Amino acid sequence: MAQDPQEPVVLDPQEVLRLLDEARSRLRTAIWALHGMHQDMSALAAEDLADVEHLLTELLDGALTPAYESLSQIVQTNPDGTVTTH
Repeated sequence: MAQDPQEPVVLDPQEVLRLLDEARSRLRTAIWALHGMHQDMSALAAEDLADVEHLLTELLDGALTPAYESLSQIVQTNPDGTVTTH
């Protein structure tokens, strides 16, 4: 049976950690790129900003959102973000 595309996919904890580590690495890359850009503003082009935007969007969609959804399922949070207690 096909899974509902609206329902988040729950990943195992090791995969969540891998995604978070990937996110940290990509954020470091974005920070490094932005640091380099502000060092020499004359070398900054619109394509450079577009590249950073693409990197951050990819990071959000490909790593942080799946990790957040999986952790939400693991710790049983409600849709509003509060943690379910028993």
